[in-house]
Amino acid sequence: MTATALSAIFASLLYIFASALILFKIQSGNDAAIRSAVIRVVLPALFAHGFALTSTLWIDEFIYFNLGNGLSLVALLGSAILLITHLNKPTETLGIFIYPLAALSTLLPLAVTEQVQLPLELGSHVLMSIAAYSIMGIATAQAILYSVQERNFKAKRLPKLMRSLPPLQVMENTMIQLLSIGFIFLTFALVSGIFFVENLFEQHLIHKTFFAILAWIIYGLFLFGHSRYGWRGQTAVKFTIWAYFALIISYIGTSLILQFVAE
Repeated sequence: MTATALSAIFASLLYIFASALILFKIQSGNDAAIRSAVIRVVLPALFAHGFALTSTLWIDEFIYFNLGNGLSLVALLGSAILLITHLNKPTETLGIFIYPLAALSTLLPLAVTEQVQLPLELGSHVLMSIAAYSIMGIATAQAILYSVQERNFKAKRLPKLMRSLPPLQVMENTMIQLLSIGFIFLTFALVSGIFFVENLFEQHLIHKTFFAILAWIIYGLFLFGHSRYGWRGQTAVKFTIWAYFALIISYIGTSLILQFVAE
């Protein structure tokens, strides 16, 4: 068995262990000890995951991209960002949604063998786009959890999972921080696309470009409104979900739209 495969399996097992620790925390309510344990488990998982992914993603100054390492990259970035928030906020409970997916996606590059070879410049644009997509995905998940948590709090219904989540203020601040970071990545992805993607506004790419720009405008409008007018709460949730919906159409729904137009 190769070092890449061993690293991927090791990372997957660590993610599963971290998920089990978080589940134990939700059931027992033991916060402090579990939080530090999750950090100690996830950190080596990220290094092993990164080593395994790099071995399949970047070879001889080319980026080899497929669905497997694309999803693995999304999971790696999501797990890394979540770990960073663990360091200064009690957000480890959110890992119950992220780490099981990371455990699965870490192994995907071993199963998916068909690859597309991309030049470094174009590959960098693709990776930047995936980074933006993954960060905004975490922000959207955070927004949905925040919305559910707030509604349960107002209705005075707090099941174990809701009680184990960080306070509403921490959830909201984390969501805004993720949106700000994701907006920067999305901006760089759009700018790099102008330079490195040929015929960006031609028929076969115009729908993808349109919805990516639309998502960027919605995110930017909310961040401006939050900074200038104090938009927050359910308003932030609505902007986040609608913007991510546009981003999903941009990155996943393009072929369906083109098929519909062709008909």
